[in-house]
Amino acid sequence: MECLYSPNLTIDAQHVMLDQDESKHAKVLRLHVGDAILISSGTGILAKGIIHGIDQGIYSIMIQETRKDAHELSFRFGIAMPLLSTKERMEFALEKLTELGITDIHLFESEHTQTHSPDIKRLRAKVLSAMKQCKRSILPHIHSTVSLTSIQEVANEYSVMILGDVQGMNSIPAEISAKFRDKGVLLCIGPEGGFSHQETAILRSFSHVFPIRIGHTRLRAETAAMAIASIISFHGE
Repeated sequence: MECLYSPNLTIDAQHVMLDQDESKHAKVLRLHVGDAILISSGTGILAKGIIHGIDQGIYSIMIQETRKDAHELSFRFGIAMPLLSTKERMEFALEKLTELGITDIHLFESEHTQTHSPDIKRLRAKVLSAMKQCKRSILPHIHSTVSLTSIQEVANEYSVMILGDVQGMNSIPAEISAKFRDKGVLLCIGPEGGFSHQETAILRSFSHVFPIRIGHTRLRAETAAMAIASIISFHGE
């Protein structure tokens, strides 16, 4: 069953009209009147419905059932990650992190990041496509790019910050993962050239940071992000 997006969907909705972009997507998918589909609000609501009508290319959906936080983790899951050197790697990373349950994406610049302006509109489109593909009810929010010195402010919004660190622990203790459901967990991954010594010292000084390492080889930023995100997802559930 295909999944489409409507930010106007509410928990008690009986009917929803798709916008022009999603209606075009429905047409590309060759969806017709009478077909069953899923609708995600991107804010935590997932609905099952039937295509009721198509008027001037706009699809009308009759809602049969709605669920709250369907196909979602039970905690807020943010990631602080660097800008990557190519748009293809950046898009790939965000697509896969969306599939793994990320809810918030905080991009940052540090001493060793590739300094450029990311195409946020395109990244949001990739994240939206991934959300629909894996039938999530929450659309991850891509926050404004910040400097690494601002990460502590971001980290303070979460109960725990998991730091990708070659000198970290091999696993996440139960007492750490138990805190995920308080204010959530923030995963922090270093840039392709690694954090500078000063940056590492700053991050390790946070009171609620927990360093974790994976494997014995140097990983690309997107590989480390996906690997540790998988571990957090597993431990959190």
